[in-house]
Amino acid sequence: MKRKDVVLFMIVGTGFNADSEDAGFKLLAQKLYSTINKIYPNYVVFFASDRSKNTIKYIEELFKHENDEFVVGEDYEVVPINAIDDFNTCFEVFESKLWELDMDITKEYQIIMDYTSGTKTMSAAMACCGMFYTKDLISVGGDRSTGEVSAGTEIINYQNLYKIYDRLSLMRIRNYFNANRFMPCIDILNQIVDLSIHKESLLNLCKSYYYWDNMDLEKAYSYLTKVDINQWEFLELKVKLEKNLNALGIIVNSRSENLKKCYVLASLINNSKRKAADYKYDDAIARLYRSFELIAQIKLLKYGIVSSDIDVSALLEKNVSQDFIAYLEKMREDNKIRIGLTADFLLLNELGDDLGKYYMANENKIKNLTQKRNNSILAHGLDSQSKEDFDNFLAIVVDLALKLDKDMKRFLNETEFAKFDLKLKFNQF
Repeated sequence: MKRKDVVLFMIVGTGFNADSEDAGFKLLAQKLYSTINKIYPNYVVFFASDRSKNTIKYIEELFKHENDEFVVGEDYEVVPINAIDDFNTCFEVFESKLWELDMDITKEYQIIMDYTSGTKTMSAAMACCGMFYTKDLISVGGDRSTGEVSAGTEIINYQNLYKIYDRLSLMRIRNYFNANRFMPCIDILNQIVDLSIHKESLLNLCKSYYYWDNMDLEKAYSYLTKVDINQWEFLELKVKLEKNLNALGIIVNSRSENLKKCYVLASLINNSKRKAADYKYDDAIARLYRSFELIAQIKLLKYGIVSSDIDVSALLEKNVSQDFIAYLEKMREDNKIRIGLTADFLLLNELGDDLGKYYMANENKIKNLTQKRNNSILAHGLDSQSKEDFDNFLAIVVDLALKLDKDMKRFLNETEFAKFDLKLKFNQF
C-alpha cells in the first residue's frame, strides 16, 4: 500500500518565560524542532500569529546546524492566525486548511495535529477540530519538574479518542432511535468498541423494534427478552420497555385469541402513527385500513363468526335476515363465503352490534376515506395521501378501537415505542 504523505499541523505559541523574549522564542523552537524530528513529516503547517512567526526562523537555524534544510514552500508553510484568543476564528482557520488538503485529488495525506503549543484557545480549537474530523491528535509530554517539559525529555503522546467517538455515536444512535431508524442504529452500534457501553443490549433493542416496526412480532419479542433493562443506558426507558415486553409476550404466548388480536391491533395503530410522523402517509393509511378491517374481524369472532369463512347456519341462529344472507351468498367462491371490510361492518349492524351501528352512522365519511385509500399508490390507484387524510382516518379507527375493548387505551400505551430523553447528559454516568 502506498504510504500517505504525513502533514504535521503545529500551533506556535508566543514563547516560554525566559531571560529575554528572544530566548523564549529559541526555547520554543527547540521543542517544536524536537517534535518534528520525532514525527518526521513530509510537510509542516505552522499556525502562527505575527509575533510567534519569529520562532520559525530559529527552527530553520536548528535544521542548518544539523546540515539539513527546512525550506518554506517545500518543507513547511505558515498560516497566519491573528485572533489567537477567539475559539471560532482559530477553529475555522484549522478547518479551512484541513479541507484544502482533503480536497487535493493528487495526493492522500495523513494529518497529525499537535495541539501542545499556542494559547489555550488555540489548543482547545485544534483539539476539537482534530476530533471533529477524526484526525490524529498528539501532545508533547515529558519531565515537568521545572514547570515546563524539559528539553530532551519530550515524549509524543497520541491521543486515543475512542471513548469520545463512541459517546458521540451513542448520541447519534439515540437520535436515530427516536426517529425509528433502527438499521442505522445497528450499523453504528457495530462500530462501537468501548466495553463500558452495553452494546449487545442496545443491539437487541434496536433489532426488536426493527422487527416490531415490520410487524414480525415473534422476532421482536425474542430480541426484547435479551435486553437487560437494568443497565444504565435504559434507565429512562425501563418502564416503557417493561410494558412493551408484556405486550409482545401476550401476542406471542397468550391463549386468548381476542387478547392477542387486540394487542396486534394496537401495534398496527401505533405503527401507522410512526409512519405518519415520518410523513409516509400512504404507508400510514395502508396500516390504518388493515386496522379498520381487523377491528371488525375481532368483533365478529366474539360472535363465533370468521369473516374469511362465513357459516350461514350460525347467521340463521343469530336471526340474520334472509335478504342479508342472500347478499353474502353472492360472495361465495370455492364453496366459501369470504367478506371484506364493508360487509364485515354491515354484518355487525345486522347483529345489532354497536360497531355496526357506528359504521352506519358514519357511512358516508368512512366510504370517502376508504375510497381515498383505494386510490392510493399503495392500493389500487396513483394518488398520494395527505396528513389531513391520515388524521381523519385515524380518528375513525381509534374511535372504533376504543369501542371494541374497554382496555384499548392500555393496549395502545403498552405498544408505543420507547423514546430516549435527548437532553440526558452522558457525563452523569
